[in-house]
Amino acid sequence: QIARDTAGLGFSINVKEDKKEDQEEYNRVKDFIANINPEYPLRIILKELLIDWGSIGYFCIEIVRNLKGEISKIFRVPAHTVRVHKSKTKYCQVMDEKKVWFQKFGTKGQISSSTGEPVVENAEDAANEMVFYKNNYQRSPYYGVPNIISALGDLIGLIESRDYNVSFFKNYGVPNSIITLSGDWEESTEKVLEEFLATEHKGSVNSHKSLILRRPEGCEIDYKPLGDDVKEGSFKEYQKDNRENILIAYSMPPQRIGIYVAGALAGSSTSEANDIYKNGVIEPLQLDLEDIFVKILTDIGIVNYEIKFEDIDLTDRVALTNEVSSKFKSGLITKNEARAELGYELLPPAEGDVFFEGTTETGVMFSSQEKKEINKFEKGLR
Repeated sequence: QIARDTAGLGFSINVKEDKKEDQEEYNRVKDFIANINPEYPLRIILKELLIDWGSIGYFCIEIVRNLKGEISKIFRVPAHTVRVHKSKTKYCQVMDEKKVWFQKFGTKGQISSSTGEPVVENAEDAANEMVFYKNNYQRSPYYGVPNIISALGDLIGLIESRDYNVSFFKNYGVPNSIITLSGDWEESTEKVLEEFLATEHKGSVNSHKSLILRRPEGCEIDYKPLGDDVKEGSFKEYQKDNRENILIAYSMPPQRIGIYVAGALAGSSTSEANDIYKNGVIEPLQLDLEDIFVKILTDIGIVNYEIKFEDIDLTDRVALTNEVSSKFKSGLITKNEARAELGYELLPPAEGDVFFEGTTETGVMFSSQEKKEINKFEKGLR
């Protein structure tokens, strides 16, 4: 979800602050991004990289240069296959006992892709470069760790409680009851009864069925249940706590992954959680990715343009509309101020820079078409 929210909404090519537009340079950036990978667009590559980062704490971008020494392609290298050299200036990918070396992006000189040792410039087996981005971890100068590390116990608890509940249906290890036959029963009666119970009363589809037996005169059946009769959904509260701690580790609003939080404070807490998620997780990641691409674009001679990722919109439109409408009807803001907060086009000053005046024409905040859009949106939420 973090990967989708960070890079999945796309990006734009913007002029840097204090720089000027240059159509030729803009076309170069556009062409570079369009041809940056033969298989996938940049947006998909970035999502895959961020999934690596979220899963194990770091991601790796392979930088490929053409014969002129210009950056021509970039690829995602699966992060779990990469080892960092103690110098931190080169990296080795290990897959199926095969090793491929990369040198740190921007370092001088060249190394061999097969041995990692220095080679002469433009050698046939010169290594490609790599951007190594990690989630900083104070116990390792080489590798990062995923955010889940702080909730590792909760993750294990969720897995164990899930498996416990599943095993109840698959292979419950404690007998549910003991049935004792006493008296002059026919031979193999116990086997017939065992087979009957196994075929006619085993499994969830046969739950709550009645068992009717005819016993010979002078014979008894002693039935002793073991343990609780109901073992449904064990550890519900424990699982809830585990889930919440994992969400906290990622600063993830529960609604973002389809978990509805009920309660009187759900509305206000949702807004605060969205702000923390957007400002503390998504935007810092976007800024880091933008900085990486500033270096890549600078390397190919682009000085006036940069990549800017689209902001994620976590606004509760219904709550915001109600809040702004209340302010307008209370005379705290003008019609245009209200429309500006909601992202609508401003009206001419004579019509828009006025306060609420009861039910008169100047008190109408939205046009009839805008009201239809709002009503349609609210009905869709309900």
